[in-house]
Order: sequence, then structure tokens, then C-alpha cells
Amino acid sequence: MKPLINAFKVYVSLFMFASAVFAKTGPQPNNLYTEQNQDILITTKQPEFTLKLKSNPTTGYSWFLREYDADILTPTKHEFVAPQNKKLMGAPGYELWSFRVKNAAFAVPQQTVIRMIYIRPWQSQDAATQVVFRVSTGK
Repeated sequence: MKPLINAFKVYVSLFMFASAVFAKTGPQPNNLYTEQNQDILITTKQPEFTLKLKSNPTTGYSWFLREYDADILTPTKHEFVAPQNKKLMGAPGYELWSFRVKNAAFAVPQQTVIRMIYIRPWQSQDAATQVVFRVSTGK
């Protein structure tokens, strides 16, 4: 009986460790889109998606949400993910922008765009790098 109890304690310890790691890092988004794949098809089964954009805030540049349809999309989260190699000062990382498609957007197929700009806040919009994602809904 004692080996069974010890095995149970090990299992519980591993489960708690894995839960703590998962809670810290969070789930990896399934619907992840970058500048290389700008056409996004969202279904009711997975109404959430994330944009992953290269970014280097040490240069003063950041990604800004320039345009989106609030009747169809809700921005849910924005975060900067630093490079994994912490020894490289000023190395670029990624900005993650998460969105959720509203339920009403699935009543009939819809299309919209998300326009992101990469710019220093004090610069003119003419100096911005722009990426446009095309979002379509389906069942």
C-alpha cells in the first residue's frame, strides 16, 4: 500500500508542477497569424486568434492597432514577448495581439480587415510600416 501512496504523491507533485508552468506560460494560441499569412478564416469552433508581429521597442517602435471593425472583433490582449536569449541587449522580440470574433459575426459570412502600423509614436503616419490582415468568418 505504501508504494501506491508514494506513487500518488509523485503524480500529484508532477501535476502541480505542470499546472504552475502552464499557468505561467499560458496556452500557445492555435490560430496564430504573422506577416507571412495575412488571410484569416475564423469559425465558431475557434472564435479567437492571435497576431504575432516582430517588434523591437528598444528602438522606440511599437505596433499600433490602426483599424478594425468593432461590430465584428473585440481586441482581448496585447503583450510583448522578449527574445529567449536574454544576453542580447536590444534584440527584437514579438508583439502578440489577440482578438475574439463576436457571436453575431457568424450569423452570415462576413469580411473585415485589421490594419496594424509599426511606428514610433512621435513620427508621422507616413513613416509607418503597415500590415493588413483580412478576416473572414464562417461556420
